[in-house]
Order: sequence, then C-alpha cells, then structure tokens
Amino acid sequence: MVRPPVLPPEKKVRIVLSILAGEMTVAEAARRVKVSEQSIGNWKPILYQIP
Repeated sequence: MVRPPVLPPEKKVRIVLSILAGEMTVAEAARRVKVSEQSIGNWKPILYQIP
C-alpha cells in the first residue's frame, strides 16, 4: 500500500482548530484529508508547540 503525502503542519493546525470550533467532526475531517481519525488525534499536540 502506498503511503499518502504528508500534510504541512499549517494545514493540520487548521483542521484541528476547525474540529475544536465545532465546524466539523473528527470523522468528517479524516474523510476530507484521507487520513485516519487516530492520525488527527495525534495532531492535537502540534497546537502546544506553536510559539
């Protein structure tokens, strides 16, 4: 199976913020960017790394 291309961190942050704002669910976001729901859960710590 071919691994999908890596999303840039800026896009990951936008996706997580839209989930936290209630604009979409984790499942909807996962389908849109073609990643697993678990992957999106792993992106949440990215927000804590932003200066």
